Amino acid sequence: MADLLFEIGTEEIPAGYLTPALKQMELLFAERTKKHRLELHSLYSTGTPRRLTLFVKGLTPRQESITEEIPGPAASIAFDKAGNPTKAGLGFARSQGVEINTLCIKKTPKGEYCFVIKQIEGQETLHLLPAILTEIIKNISFPKSMKWKGNAMFFARPIRSLLALFGDKVIPVEMNGIKADKFIFGHPFLSGKRIEVSHADWDLYKRLLNQEKVVADMNERRETLRTKITQLMTPYGAAIDDEELLDEVTNLVEYPHAIECGFDEEFLDTPGDVIETAMKEHQRYFPIKKRDGNLSNKFIAVLNRDENNARTAVQGNERVLKARLSDARFFWKEDRKIPLEKRVDDLKNLAFLEKLGNYRDRTDRIVHLSEYLSHQLIALNQLPIEADALTKRAAFLCKADLLTQMVGEFPSLQGIMGREYAKWDGEEPAVALAIAEHYMPRFAADAIPTSKVGAVVGLADKVDTICSCFALHLIPTGSQDPYSLRRHAYGIIRIIEACGFTLEIQEVLSRAFSLLPVFQKKPGRNHHQIDQDKQVQDVMDFFRDRIFQINVERGHRYDLVNATLNAGAGFHDIHDFFQRLHALSRASHESWWSDLVTVVERTFNIGKKANSSGYVDERLFAEPEERKLWDIYKGNETAIRKQVVEKRYEEACRAYYEVFAQPVHRFFDKVYVNVDDEDVRNNRLLLVRTINELYSDKIADLSQMEMSGGKPREGSLAR
Repeated sequence: MADLLFEIGTEEIPAGYLTPALKQMELLFAERTKKHRLELHSLYSTGTPRRLTLFVKGLTPRQESITEEIPGPAASIAFDKAGNPTKAGLGFARSQGVEINTLCIKKTPKGEYCFVIKQIEGQETLHLLPAILTEIIKNISFPKSMKWKGNAMFFARPIRSLLALFGDKVIPVEMNGIKADKFIFGHPFLSGKRIEVSHADWDLYKRLLNQEKVVADMNERRETLRTKITQLMTPYGAAIDDEELLDEVTNLVEYPHAIECGFDEEFLDTPGDVIETAMKEHQRYFPIKKRDGNLSNKFIAVLNRDENNARTAVQGNERVLKARLSDARFFWKEDRKIPLEKRVDDLKNLAFLEKLGNYRDRTDRIVHLSEYLSHQLIALNQLPIEADALTKRAAFLCKADLLTQMVGEFPSLQGIMGREYAKWDGEEPAVALAIAEHYMPRFAADAIPTSKVGAVVGLADKVDTICSCFALHLIPTGSQDPYSLRRHAYGIIRIIEACGFTLEIQEVLSRAFSLLPVFQKKPGRNHHQIDQDKQVQDVMDFFRDRIFQINVERGHRYDLVNATLNAGAGFHDIHDFFQRLHALSRASHESWWSDLVTVVERTFNIGKKANSSGYVDERLFAEPEERKLWDIYKGNETAIRKQVVEKRYEEACRAYYEVFAQPVHRFFDKVYVNVDDEDVRNNRLLLVRTINELYSDKIADLSQMEMSGGKPREGSLAR
């Protein structure tokens, strides 16, 4: 066994590209070693802005030899009745490079066939690695790649060197005129030396680079920075609160160092979010907060240098931030001269999507949808009456800050600046908060709105975005989702679930589509209700897929999620869907669960054969078991429906099992359903379907479950 060390030396790669590229390197190498029958002990990748490195521990020196059986024509085709080879037999042998008399005849399920049995000797790993490593370089994908002049080679940045060692041997890899060798390069400013690596040894590689001011291991750089930054923050009672920023700066440097800097206290009269954004997004600085959570006038900058000339670095970073904060302070003062309310009409000059008007039109739609949602929730006592006016006002102002200079300079502050300007304008605190919160969640792990007013406006905003994009057929495909519709759907689902809102999502979507210019009824324009209904169904299917994925990722059994989705109630009321799913998840651990599944599945499988219309007719009962089952249904229907209405789903599950488990099985054992008399047969099928629908309509379709307990009993008379 020998080790492999592979480094792609490049010009500086953007920080966000590194981690995905390294994961691809590991995956690509693992796939190709498996394909080439190579064993390995472990695989590790790491990188810096100027190198992508792969280290493989314990790679087998040679491929495993195998015996391969290659099937050919049937023996009756390869040889005639006298046993002489035919053209087909000779042609097969020739194509495989063997003599006809070496063909082996074997019995198969389809009869006797000819085979060629070949012993394939394993090749030396050193001979296979050039092709494997070349494929890895060519197949690493980046968000944006560069192309060499006159060459079809694409990579994030130009490749400058290749280190490829298998043990102490150089792997003969060549890419774009660059040949692999034993040399790597130190820090471009602190060293610049060309370093020889004698053999594939991870510790040796790291040590040689460290001597030349490069910390090769990404995790080591991160922890070094964490320690340095924490040491500088501790005297202020502060701590690192942005792990993503720490990850980013880790991938920006090769030799990590941190310095404390400051700025004039006069800038602290600008909102803290503005100062933090200027620091983090533009300069990748770490703000230092006081013990009370407010910003201090200190910050930490990360350097790709050592401690030498730290004073010059401090002055340079302070000068850069001062310019940024001066601009921000100017925008803050200027923007406040025009109230948000005065900016709303000017949103007509800001385009939204082609054929869907401008942001003034979009604001009107959000206001309308917010009013619709608030009225629905107020009627159900899920929103206080006074929230109606607050919701309407927040919806009216929610996009106005898009026209401010501050948001123009710092787009990530949209909504946040709306809150600050609304406070300055004297708007109700709830309105100001809702303006900021209606964008939440901004990303998958982000929090949802803390206020119900913000939640309602956020729902209206996200629903309008999704329906607008679907109306223009801007639908996510594969990994492509340029308008973040999956994130918007995820946000809607999370908000409804957390707030406990009772909303008919299909009705909400219908209302949203009806507000779009392409679906509005106007004189001289045909309104195509069929097209609108199809769009609504497309978005419902989109939501169904998101709900399924979310719950499977949360650890719910996929068949249990499907069962809940396929109930008659479906997911039209998303909050109710989650209540049913959680109740079923708990019930699935009970001893009686498998019997419940069996009852529901058996009644579904038989009842689905009934005519689509009609009611159970007691006059057609001929067997005592069917009358008894019907009496049990009538005696318990009201109680079970009451449990369902009150959303006591777990109790309803147990009650249904206790009431119907034995009577249903007894019915199937004693009563022959598929009799010749059509009226009697359909009446019995309707009886079974009616019992099934008592559960499947409002709770779950347990025929979707995949479990042995859910299979019909053998010997059933229902055929």
